Amino acid sequence: MERSVRLLIALGAVALILFASLPAAAQHSQGNRGLGRGAPGRPAPPQQVPARDTANRDARMTPEQRRQLRRDVHDHGRDIYRERTAGKNRP
Repeated sequence: MERSVRLLIALGAVALILFASLPAAAQHSQGNRGLGRGAPGRPAPPQQVPARDTANRDARMTPEQRRQLRRDVHDHGRDIYRERTAGKNRP
């Protein structure tokens, strides 16, 4: 009886070790997909984002538009954070 318990514990330990090593093996095999993009185990560099529409590149806001935008952001931010902290103290 004691021998069968030891055998079950040993088999359980082996199964646990094999089960725990599966994610590491899967991660290792994913590193070989991008050959030439960098060393294995390192993240690939981010892909270049395409440039925005060049027609809007030269468009600029007037000083009045910038002032209005700042006022709007300030007012809306004050509304949002007033609701969040109304009657509550931060921990």
